[in-house]
Amino acid sequence: MASGKLKGTVEIGRFTKIPYRLFGSGTARILKSSATLLYVALCDHANRHGSNTFKASDRALESDTALSTRTICNARKRLLEKGLITCTRAEGQSYVYTLPVPSWSWVPLAERPRMKLKPRAYTATGAGTRKT
Repeated sequence: MASGKLKGTVEIGRFTKIPYRLFGSGTARILKSSATLLYVALCDHANRHGSNTFKASDRALESDTALSTRTICNARKRLLEKGLITCTRAEGQSYVYTLPVPSWSWVPLAERPRMKLKPRAYTATGAGTRKT
């Protein structure tokens, strides 16, 4: 291509719906990876059930996410703390989840919580600089 720009469409197939601005609000960064993955899996379950209230077992969530039972438990606690889910469970039963409709606002990239990155490459250690 002479112009240097790629043309065409990207086809990734069917996909699950996740709440608008999960990433654009900085919420995914605040939740960390395991809670975000669990939240996306719960959104997928809600889409498949056609309702914001549905049953999902830890075994099904383990199968969907490859997270351990303990990690799912910790991630569920984090989602509950942030108010992204509510759930109940009768003894010996699967959890009944409810996903409230989030009301996140878009946050400019410079204002989102970001991880502090360490300097990279030779210039970070001074090995790549020449003394003249």
